[in-house]
Amino acid sequence: MKNLTVFCKDFELTEAIKNYLEDKLSSLYKYIMHKDEDQISFNARLGKVSNHHNHGKIFYVEVSVHTPEKNYGVRIEAEEIYAAIDILKDELAENITNYKEKSRDLERRQALKFKQDIRAVE
Repeated sequence: MKNLTVFCKDFELTEAIKNYLEDKLSSLYKYIMHKDEDQISFNARLGKVSNHHNHGKIFYVEVSVHTPEKNYGVRIEAEEIYAAIDILKDELAENITNYKEKSRDLERRQALKFKQDIRAVE
């Protein structure tokens, strides 16, 4: 994935975590309406909520997805970084899908209104 920028705070970003994140984010391409992957960019921020926490929701993952149509963003906190990435992927997929459904419904309503207006004129 060439359009991914990863920032890490308060812990070391390993190659395994980066590959896992790339894997999960690359699976989001199928949900995005714009098919040109070069115009889609991902900005990820991974880190610890604070340095003094030892248990509980220690890690956070925050991702911004920039597309020509719309920008999406999600922040997730979890006990493990891998769990946070999994939850984040699902949340982003849901956000993108909801936007696609809303835009389709809007287009359908506009087409129906146009069709009704044409029938009213005739």
